[in-house]
Amino acid sequence: MEMQKTSAAFKSLLSDKRIGIIYGVLKRLNVQPWQNDYDDLFQEGCLAYVDAYLAFPGDRDNFPAYAFQRIYWRLLDLLRRQSYRTMLSEFSLDQDDSNEQAQLPALAPTGIESALNSTYFTQLAQHCSLNQRRYLHASLVLRLSDHQIAEYFGVSPSAVYQWKRGIIEKARRLDYN
Repeated sequence: MEMQKTSAAFKSLLSDKRIGIIYGVLKRLNVQPWQNDYDDLFQEGCLAYVDAYLAFPGDRDNFPAYAFQRIYWRLLDLLRRQSYRTMLSEFSLDQDDSNEQAQLPALAPTGIESALNSTYFTQLAQHCSLNQRRYLHASLVLRLSDHQIAEYFGVSPSAVYQWKRGIIEKARRLDYN
């Protein structure tokens, strides 16, 4: 019985031209066809459509809006997890300090983000160690307190304080130059 429902869901996806819902979700999420993960996200959207079809309790006339929202949430969750994994690998404590020129992720130029993109901040980040850049990112972008930063990176609060003190010293030296 479940196989028949799943088959009907796939037939609905293809025969009713509901595949446009998935393209609409990808467009809303700003996922472009030339991106590496576009095809994977499209396939996930198809599977999310089938899940939505099987879970939908009401009249099929209201189904497209329900499916769109459900697919949107699923793909958004996937993109967030992917972004989180990327961020963790970039700021992992397992990395060595050989990449001293690593930059923080690009930010939208509003409020504190515009200050982060300034020349001064770029110079400061270039003079900082990897742990100090991690502190800057967690403090300014993620807006975590020092205690939360210690928990986030799994280090002691005194280590976070040393990172902060080092940043302040480097910032003062840059001001004098």
